[in-house]
Amino acid sequence: MRPTYLIFIMTFFMTGITFSQPKLSIDNPEVNLGSMYGGEKKKGKIILKNIGNDTLRIFSVQPGCGCTTVKQLKGFLLPGQSGDVELEFNSFGYRGKVEKQVFINTNDPTSQFVTVKLIAKVYEVLQPIKGTIREGSTLFIDNTIIGKPTTQTVELKNVSGVPIVIKGDSVPSSTMALTLNKRSLRPNDTLSIQVTVQPQKVGSAKELFYIFTNHKSRPIVEIQVRYLGIKEN
Repeated sequence: MRPTYLIFIMTFFMTGITFSQPKLSIDNPEVNLGSMYGGEKKKGKIILKNIGNDTLRIFSVQPGCGCTTVKQLKGFLLPGQSGDVELEFNSFGYRGKVEKQVFINTNDPTSQFVTVKLIAKVYEVLQPIKGTIREGSTLFIDNTIIGKPTTQTVELKNVSGVPIVIKGDSVPSSTMALTLNKRSLRPNDTLSIQVTVQPQKVGSAKELFYIFTNHKSRPIVEIQVRYLGIKEN
């Protein structure tokens, strides 16, 4: 009887170990933020729940891109507990359908690493024309000489389908100036902006300028400017 008794005890403890474990449940593995305009920020949320019978430890919740921020929840969930993870996506520089990821790492033995997809559809009001801006909504100006002005043109097309009035512009930096060719845009009209930079020191720099419009969904259009200041030979 003794061997049978030992087998029973071992089976009991092994069964307990097998069923005493955390289990992660996510309310939605795909967060759809819907439609948004370029430069707009939008928030979403995922709910994590421990449906196991042991403590779920949340080692990390990390976005796959700098355009997405995550508000971390506490580092563990007891059995039956749930917690919200707040997400925020910044659509600056993106157009069309955008897909991003958020990576979750826990001690769930059956799915230690889980990926949640973030989806958005990004529309433009004033769309940079190909060739004037090389990447997203960023204008790159190569090799600008310190103390000397360098000018480059940016062209933005009114793709909103309605007339747009340019109410003004703003350049926070004293090293950059703007000249706009018009203040009223019909649908499919192009706004030409001369961007002049005059670097004061050697090295790369990043500046921003803003165009203010009467479009209710996109009252501010933000353009980033990057340039490299060099010494004159």
